[in-house]
Amino acid sequence: MLRALFLSLFALALALPAAANDYTLYVAPRGTDAYAYAEQQADNDNTYAHRSLHRALTQAGELLASGSPTVRILVAGGEFDGQFGAGTWALASVDNPRARLHILGGHAGAFDARTPFETPTLLKTSEGRGGPIFTLGQRSVLKEFVFSGFVLDAGPSNVYDDDTNSLVRGSGTRTYTLLSFRNLRTERLVVADNVFMNGPQGAMDPTIAPAARDTRVLIQNNFFLNTLIPIQQLGTMSWRGNRIATLALRHNTFLMNWPFNPDPTSSNVGAVSLYHKEGTDRVEIEGNLFAYNVGGAMQHDWPFDRMPDLAMRNNLFFANGSLFDEDASDDTGVLVGKFGPNPRYLIIDLYGVEDDTDYDGGGNVILDPDIPVDLAFYQESEMEEDWAEIYVDSYAPRMELKPGSYPFPGEPEAQKFGVQPAEVYQP
Repeated sequence: MLRALFLSLFALALALPAAANDYTLYVAPRGTDAYAYAEQQADNDNTYAHRSLHRALTQAGELLASGSPTVRILVAGGEFDGQFGAGTWALASVDNPRARLHILGGHAGAFDARTPFETPTLLKTSEGRGGPIFTLGQRSVLKEFVFSGFVLDAGPSNVYDDDTNSLVRGSGTRTYTLLSFRNLRTERLVVADNVFMNGPQGAMDPTIAPAARDTRVLIQNNFFLNTLIPIQQLGTMSWRGNRIATLALRHNTFLMNWPFNPDPTSSNVGAVSLYHKEGTDRVEIEGNLFAYNVGGAMQHDWPFDRMPDLAMRNNLFFANGSLFDEDASDDTGVLVGKFGPNPRYLIIDLYGVEDDTDYDGGGNVILDPDIPVDLAFYQESEMEEDWAEIYVDSYAPRMELKPGSYPFPGEPEAQKFGVQPAEVYQP
């Protein structure tokens, strides 16, 4: 009797999923209050303290390898420069569909608050970087991946003309994206509360393999600044019959982004490239701010009947598309593309989107957000503002942000659009 009961309980234990393990890895520079707190918390069982993000990622890869773990890497505000100052970070490939990884920067004080726009965590890159600033291992498998609260600035690894400060591509500039998922297979991807700037080859390409029918992608509360085509493919392909159920682009600020070259005949010029429905059921574009994007706000090259269910609500547009007409009205350049019968670009203003498409819309506005940007596209100019020092000549000049100071709208009516510093993502 007892032996039978024992065998029954043993069989039941085998049938149950493995118990989830939660791990917390603190990362802070040595000699700081944050690191002192991390050392106090560390028990080297479920909680660890590290002085480098590289070492934390190495340990995270080991913890994620088996079971049903949730690994949280909490990174203090400050600067990190990678292994031996290489200016790049990588997580080794992980193959565990039950594992969750949250990498959360911007922690203040002794990890008692997370304020990434006040206490930023800079992943400091360097000249000659050998890949994306942050990348996952090729074809990793995770149940959930969250990347939130970091500054990724490609400026130090770009080459600029000494006289004009214009970006020079193909002459030492490292043309990698800033963040790469490398065909991640997951049920949930979140990219939130980051600053992507000066990217010479886009900020990221959110192309993943959806691991389940209800896979969701959230891109929220990020700054995309002075980057060449920040999101090159807003969508993905199906994987084994699975498609992304919802891809949400919410409360991001797209400011002063550029095409790959200042040429109105270029094939891809918009700040965000919309993709077709073969991998994504629904795309929600809500609460974003698009201003001074030279090639236009969104690239739309696919016929309407090949697009996913698309909602475009409560966004602010201002002065996009100067590549096509420097004197264009402030409401133009919402959509750009060659999706009509005319082989030339169609430049669609907000009224055209509302009147001539069947997309779910409403609440979109044309409004000057009062962000101090001088966009003299063909004319050299120089200016300094409280939040940035910008030298503008003709093509993607390097932008520098003062620490902790970002281009939030000065116009009160515009402040509900774009990045919301008080609404930092909470996993």
